[in-house]
Amino acid sequence: MTMQEYDSKMQLLESEFEAKKKELMKEFAFSNNPHQIGDIITDHIGSIKIEKIKWGKGVNHFPSCVYIGVELKKDLTPAKKQNHTQIWQSYLIKQ
Repeated sequence: MTMQEYDSKMQLLESEFEAKKKELMKEFAFSNNPHQIGDIITDHIGSIKIEKIKWGKGVNHFPSCVYIGVELKKDLTPAKKQNHTQIWQSYLIKQ
């Protein structure tokens, strides 16, 4: 085996590992997701109605969901500006 063959096989292994690692992180985040699209959630900044759910690396070393939706006023109606914002699952205060 040459050094080039070694490097190419090592790069292939590393890319496969990273792909499997991301898949595991995504699976973990969504399996621990208590909310669905359409739910209203609140964090320390405000409330949103969930329109989209993604995942990301959380505050701790565990992945968690990121909820995206339109900002709501205190009476839970859409704000006038219709800004889309995101709330991390780890920052939720009302569920």
